[in-house]
Amino acid sequence: MKIRYISENALVCNFDSVIDSHINRRVLSLKHEIEALNIHGVEEMVTSYSTLVIYFNDDITHDTLAAQIKQLKLEQPEGKQAKVFTIPVCYEDGLDLEELAAYCKVSPAEVIERHTSRQYLIYMLGFMPGFPFLGGLDPAIAKPRKETPRKEIPAGSVGIANEQTGMYPISSPGGWNIIGRTPVKLFDTERTPSVYYEAGDYIQFRAISKEEYTAIEQNQNYRIEVKEIES
Repeated sequence: MKIRYISENALVCNFDSVIDSHINRRVLSLKHEIEALNIHGVEEMVTSYSTLVIYFNDDITHDTLAAQIKQLKLEQPEGKQAKVFTIPVCYEDGLDLEELAAYCKVSPAEVIERHTSRQYLIYMLGFMPGFPFLGGLDPAIAKPRKETPRKEIPAGSVGIANEQTGMYPISSPGGWNIIGRTPVKLFDTERTPSVYYEAGDYIQFRAISKEEYTAIEQNQNYRIEVKEIES
């Protein structure tokens, strides 16, 4: 692990420059260990694939914080309980489903089958509130981002970019290949929590019909299926 000072009130702990589930687990483990220390002055921590950015106020210095971090025993974390959130997706609303299938030389049905057959690790949340960057996509349905991004992608859209998949919690411009849409409100400021999942959890997609999409969208009491696994 390397520690770098990136501003007057922030430093970054960097493990590597690759997307790897074991490295990401170490990032999350470090975040939890620092939280347990309850260090006075630390205000916020933000995880990514292989780094942890720590923001702090003037009650602590770079050197003092770095020294406390270096004293932690950064052993490879053992398995822990993680949550799997099953997200219903209507692939009939996939704006780019047929184009992606043609690019990958498979049928749209096979794209759906492969996309729903895995549990995806949430490496991090970013880009917008609640947008999960999900690892573990089947390489057979991977496709680069679109050369020309759309000006607006509907909230709930599920997309693929290279060997990642993700979901748009709110309407936004974007260049991911949209293969479906979920009726679940992924980000809601009037709900606690406003985002159901967090980094280190998993997403499983479930294919639904247009009729079921409409029923879920209209059901104010709909609850996402959640189960715990050993990660």
